[in-house]
Amino acid sequence: MASKYNHLPSIKDEAKAERLERLQQIEYDKQIKAKPLQQEDYGVRVAGCEGLYLRVRPNGTREFRHFYPHPFIKNKQIRLTLGEYPAVSLKRAREIYYDNLSLLADGIDPKEYREQQKQALETGYNNTFQKVAEQWLERRLSVGKRPSQSTIKTYNRMLKYINAKLASVPIDQLKMTTLLTFCQDLQDERGIEVGQDAKTVLNYVFDHAVNRGLVELNPVRAFPSRSLEPSTNKPKPAITTPSEFGQLLRDIDQMTPRQPDTITALKLLALTYARVGDICSMKWADIDFQAKLWNFEPLKGKGRKDMVDELAIPLAPQAIAILQEQHKKTGNHEFVFHSPKNKKGILPTGRINYALNHYGNDGKTYLNIHTPHGFRASAKTMQMERLGYDELITEMQLGHKMINKYGKAYSRFKFIEVRTKMMNEWADYIDSMRADKIDNIIYANFKHAEQKQG
Repeated sequence: MASKYNHLPSIKDEAKAERLERLQQIEYDKQIKAKPLQQEDYGVRVAGCEGLYLRVRPNGTREFRHFYPHPFIKNKQIRLTLGEYPAVSLKRAREIYYDNLSLLADGIDPKEYREQQKQALETGYNNTFQKVAEQWLERRLSVGKRPSQSTIKTYNRMLKYINAKLASVPIDQLKMTTLLTFCQDLQDERGIEVGQDAKTVLNYVFDHAVNRGLVELNPVRAFPSRSLEPSTNKPKPAITTPSEFGQLLRDIDQMTPRQPDTITALKLLALTYARVGDICSMKWADIDFQAKLWNFEPLKGKGRKDMVDELAIPLAPQAIAILQEQHKKTGNHEFVFHSPKNKKGILPTGRINYALNHYGNDGKTYLNIHTPHGFRASAKTMQMERLGYDELITEMQLGHKMINKYGKAYSRFKFIEVRTKMMNEWADYIDSMRADKIDNIIYANFKHAEQKQG
């Protein structure tokens, strides 16, 4: 009984066809080599393929060409070069020839099709993810408010991770599933926050690509909800009770770090509750001893809608005294906490963290209890609960943008008299806590509640 597969070519038939093809190629090579060179180009027709020729030049080079009528324009002949012989073999020339016939049957000009494919490849090469990301970052740093240094550092770190996997891929070939898998893998390998930060940067880059017409849609915006682990950012640990805060202040007084400026910076953090980066990069030019003000541009205020880009912090007498003493040491330098060993010339913020986490020889530490950033929460909480100040004033002092019901943001000098009074009271309250003369009863009566209006 005949098999139902008898009509399919057998392995022997395929081998026979390959041998026949090789023999034809050998014979064709012999014919071509036997052809004498002439003073002008001439063509050798390929048998069985109408319109397919081998062009022979006087210098001996040969190339396959396909002549065919344009699919729409009458009386127009198209000449398409298929490649040099023998780099393009007879077999390969025939394959391209039949591919061209298939395109012509669909009403497509093979030459135009090839040029479109070439253009697509060139466009893809010129618009790889890395190149588009570089264009986005360059624009981000030059147009509008420049991001803070920490934000720029995050951008560069995320792009380093992303480019390690996707740098050479044309941006229009990156699909949602590829990007989502990448972010999920990054969360597994480097942590939840890193994966979330990478998603943010990818979103920015693809928004830029959409605006430039490189892609139609941003695939990052198509991520399913909860497809990535949510951010686990938690408030920084902070002490908010007077007795414990008083102990912290006494411990700071007893610290003996290698860098004495660390103790001074911690004391100023308690008095001003500025961000630790702003304290470490404090400049003498920004200190107005006569007006008792520190006027500066917060590092994290640049490019952020929730932070002011300029801030004035009233300096209590206690803070002035600390700065005057520090001026004797570094007054001839640009920075208050000048550090010649640091490449930026300032006290590294890491030393402030280290001092709180490793200050005691007996193993006592404030790790997971209080951080340098925690002074901000400590001050805000106790100024409201113990000293009775309104949230508007404390938020303004933290450098947060406060907008009233009319949409007007308060400037850095708004309520400077009230804030000066608050900072002086806070400094005195710190002295009382240090002396352990404060109980833990909450006396908040919001005596300054009338400051909400305006």
